[in-house]
Amino acid sequence: MTDISQQIPYNSRLARYPKPAIALTAVTYVLLGFIETLPGKVIPPLLYFLALGILALYLMPYVVGLPNGRKSLGDYCLDIRLLPMRPLWRNILLGLLMATLTLSSILLASLLTKHFVLDWSTVPALRWLKGLTRGIWEEVFFRGIILAMFMRLYRQRRAVLLSSFLFAVVHLNPMALNPEMIVDTVSLFFMGLLFIYIILKSGSLLPAIVFHYLHDIFVLLVQNAPGADKILATALLYSFLWVAFIIGAVLTKYIVEHWPIKDYA
Repeated sequence: MTDISQQIPYNSRLARYPKPAIALTAVTYVLLGFIETLPGKVIPPLLYFLALGILALYLMPYVVGLPNGRKSLGDYCLDIRLLPMRPLWRNILLGLLMATLTLSSILLASLLTKHFVLDWSTVPALRWLKGLTRGIWEEVFFRGIILAMFMRLYRQRRAVLLSSFLFAVVHLNPMALNPEMIVDTVSLFFMGLLFIYIILKSGSLLPAIVFHYLHDIFVLLVQNAPGADKILATALLYSFLWVAFIIGAVLTKYIVEHWPIKDYA
């Protein structure tokens, strides 16, 4: 597909070059993550959340001009699908359903190892704060800004695959590569596909934000099976989780088609 980005009179020079803009956005997101490594338990995660918020809601639309040039906050939110959120309850319930589905699949896998331990200490208050950062800003940056730029470059299918691949790769730690991490990266790729499918079908980032937020908060709670055989636990976890992704896509299609926006506009 021909890149016509430079033929469109964007009012931001960087917006005319989506490939370097995508790389810059992803690298900036990753580098800001070092804020969380600063000394302290609460202040660094809070600063990280605020830094990403300023980048996403001020610098991107007004200064940098991504994904589609400098715009008002409202028009920018439309470009990245942060708006509209309607029908609000459908989108919230869709996110809740997806999180329940994936977390239940992981819990079932943990229970089948016969080593599952219910330990609420795996869900400390700090995790709720960190979950906001992942749930909100990863969706805004990867399924909002970056996906919008990929879709300017390629047809939808290729844009979706590349966006999901990038999302998975930025979670990969090259200094600690092992088979389990590679499988986890593949799983993140599949999850990224589901996030995008939900967004494209619903027309909103909201259900993916709710889904992502709740999944990240409770995943350690339902995955807690100390003493279980590692190979068995891993096989059960990913087989059940990947089936849940497929079921989630089917349910998303059904729900969106039977609860359309026009009925609540």
